[in-house]
Amino acid sequence: MGVEQGSLIFYRRRLFVAWLSDQIIENRPYDELVAELIASDGLWTQRPATNFVTASIKPDGAIPEEAALAGRVSRAFLGARLDCAECHDHPFDSRWTQRDFQGLAAFFGGAGVSVRGLQELRGAYEYEDQAAGATRTIAPQVPFSPELLPKDGAPRERLARWVTHPNNDAFARATVNRVWTLMLGRPLVEPVDDLPLEGPLPEALTRLAARFAEGGYDLHALIRTIAATEAFARESRAAVADAPEVAEGAPAWDRFPITRLRPEQVVGALLQSASLETVDRDSHVLLRLARYGQEAEFVRRYGDAGEDELQGDGGTIPQRLLLLNGALIHKRIGSDLVGNAATRIAALAPDDARARSSSRSSPC
Repeated sequence: MGVEQGSLIFYRRRLFVAWLSDQIIENRPYDELVAELIASDGLWTQRPATNFVTASIKPDGAIPEEAALAGRVSRAFLGARLDCAECHDHPFDSRWTQRDFQGLAAFFGGAGVSVRGLQELRGAYEYEDQAAGATRTIAPQVPFSPELLPKDGAPRERLARWVTHPNNDAFARATVNRVWTLMLGRPLVEPVDDLPLEGPLPEALTRLAARFAEGGYDLHALIRTIAATEAFARESRAAVADAPEVAEGAPAWDRFPITRLRPEQVVGALLQSASLETVDRDSHVLLRLARYGQEAEFVRRYGDAGEDELQGDGGTIPQRLLLLNGALIHKRIGSDLVGNAATRIAALAPDDARARSSSRSSPC
């Protein structure tokens, strides 16, 4: 969802991020986690998973945006860019039609908010067809493998069970390709969220996806497996003699790709390195709130591509200027007793020996 803040009334980004982090740390099966994101009901303050849906509510509205949700589900969990077919059949990919996209969006057509939170409150999904100049009622339908779609249940519950169905290979493949990209900086299939349904696919992706599904969608096991691969163990640096071959196009995984840090990683490292103590889930709530606000402001100004964050584009000039001249950076490297660990150590340590000891024990 990138830096999207959604409606202040219906969306709590910090709670959602904290909940998602807890689920991953506890190694909750990924299919269960995703199913809750899609189908959860209740208040966004008490049921953080519902924020996945309520994040799509615009600041001036009170209804989740079906099109935004259909695009996020298809790209993040299925590895398919159905959102390119929102207004017309996909211009470059004959697999996806406008009917496919609108059918997926229709699963969210009943979602609405009340005093009880997110619920199934509305009727059928109606799409304003501007080309035809009319409003059409769209029934929920999935873009492929309709035999896996349950017949009973609320629309979002049915969609969640279809997305995470053990026989829906797209779910496991999309997850593996995304986790591989997060760990190595380059996907097995590019773009990261546009995988072919029928192939051809790299053998590594097929085998990892099968193992991921058979193992109960265990994210920790998937990460350990990828970390044990020869590709992950490679060095990034190439020998000088190999440089011409690299420039002409060496094998994809002959060395570890050099990857640019994402904005939340940049600001997280900055804030942690300038602190005397680790700021984590065990820290005081005021410290965590202050850090969250600083991170959110930095990421907002730095820019975040959201669902396109894993593209390998280089940084921009405004990003470089923010790192060079930004207020947050200068506060962390200047003479600030509150925000700069080095300044506090220099001012408060009774002697050089204690100062060196404090520096070694700090997160720096």
